[in-house]
Amino acid sequence: MCFLFCNCRRFAAQIQRLNKRVEELTAKADLLQDRLSQLESEVRSGLTVNLELQTFFESQTGRNISISTTSITVIGTVLAAGVDAVEIRENTGDIVIIPYNNISVAQ
Repeated sequence: MCFLFCNCRRFAAQIQRLNKRVEELTAKADLLQDRLSQLESEVRSGLTVNLELQTFFESQTGRNISISTTSITVIGTVLAAGVDAVEIRENTGDIVIIPYNNISVAQ
């Protein structure tokens, strides 16, 4: 009888550990699914999220900056930094929105 009781307790503890592991793996799978959805959205739109550039441009808001792409160089004041693009007011007063994936140099 004691043998059966000890085995039941051991199995219950093992089941509890396995249930906890299943919860952890489910949470990780949910995070991966969210990331996959984000990447699919970026691929469909052609616009990529770049937290480093967003953080940089947020720190430059209100300052003059020079941004080069493969085709042009824009010089102006940073108005806003979005998730996938930066908004600049050129010295002429024109507003330009530049997607992060088009930027080669920002200084």
